Amino acid sequence: MTTEIGPLERLQQAPMKIRQWHVVILCACIAALDGYDVLSIAFAAPGITEQWGLSKATLGVILSLELVGMALGSIAMGALADTRGRRPTMLLGLIILTIGMSVAGLAPNEYVLGAARIFTGIGIGGLLATSTATSSDYCNHKNRSLAVVLVAGGFPFGIYLGATFLAPLLKQYDWRATFYLGAFVSFLFIPLVYFLVPETVSFLERKRPKDSLARIQKIMRHLGHPVPENLPPLEEAKAANIGVTGLFKNGLAPITCILIFAYFANVATYYYFVKWLPTIVADLGHSASQAAKVLGVISLGGVAGSIGMSIVARFIPIRPLMVSCLALAAIGVAVFPYFTETLESMKLVGFITGAFIFAAISGFFGLFATSFPSALLGSGAGLVLGIGRGGAVLGPMIPGFLFAAGLALTQVAMVMAAGSFLAGLTVLFMRPKKTGT
Repeated sequence: MTTEIGPLERLQQAPMKIRQWHVVILCACIAALDGYDVLSIAFAAPGITEQWGLSKATLGVILSLELVGMALGSIAMGALADTRGRRPTMLLGLIILTIGMSVAGLAPNEYVLGAARIFTGIGIGGLLATSTATSSDYCNHKNRSLAVVLVAGGFPFGIYLGATFLAPLLKQYDWRATFYLGAFVSFLFIPLVYFLVPETVSFLERKRPKDSLARIQKIMRHLGHPVPENLPPLEEAKAANIGVTGLFKNGLAPITCILIFAYFANVATYYYFVKWLPTIVADLGHSASQAAKVLGVISLGGVAGSIGMSIVARFIPIRPLMVSCLALAAIGVAVFPYFTETLESMKLVGFITGAFIFAAISGFFGLFATSFPSALLGSGAGLVLGIGRGGAVLGPMIPGFLFAAGLALTQVAMVMAAGSFLAGLTVLFMRPKKTGT
């Protein structure tokens, strides 16, 4: 059947079919898996500290290690996804995740655990990049923003589900159950991706392997769209690929640098809050199970914040909305130590703070869309997220050294809240300039 437009353009303009939504939902589930795997070390931290007698400084380093892997994975596996395809890269990420979580569960000491967390982070970084890109590639223009929000919201939802399941498990088993559960779920996703997620039409149309037309025809038939008899000229497919250097031309350099700094700073605050919170709660005399429940409530607030951001952003410009969320997130992190008398007060303040932090993280994707032209949106988001994930290493690491130096929780919280505050201040002076489509 002959089509008047190319297959990629068809996917971008036509109403979405049910199998396209299947891909989006599966990508959101993978983001949820990533959320659990990133925070699994935080769930396990109280038990690890108790068993091995780790200092606060050592624990801070261990809490940061998978973030190093995430930075490496975002860069290396992001490039792999562009050269070898989204689907094989996603499968590789799941295999790395399964192995890394299994080794972490079997680790006899902090050195093996640290190496396992770096290895796991490589898989997480690759999956975060490919799940977002894959969901976007299979959406039309109308639903692309909704898909991005769904995938972004999957991350805190995975933390919430993990905390919900782990709370009873940690009453029965030790901290190793945290990693065994992650390994098992990661393994289950491998056949799901293999059978339900085809390679993206965007990749095949751009890279043009020798069997690209046949593969695209099979995908379009599977999705329920008209099957093309030929592909658009290769030059047309390559025209939109401007590259990262375009992010520093035509007046975009200040915007790119501001977004990199703002995301970097806010993510540092975020990772301090969610990674150290279980240990903080446990140090106050509560059990590991209760600490997991507090983190779960914070993650539930994150789900609400992500959804709320997607709704409110339809009526309020994204920049002032982001400034407000970042400022309120900073206030929440700074005042949290003053509400630690009871579990209920920690849950309440944690829920509100988590909502604003995750709303801001989701909102950055909206800032990307209003700041970068369409042809540079992928490169811009990838660069900001890649550097930001590398900077997230500082979020859990700095508090470890501050605690070791004798600073009180109230002082550490004030220092770490500065990241979101500075991010909001930077975004306040930002003047997005979209240069073409």
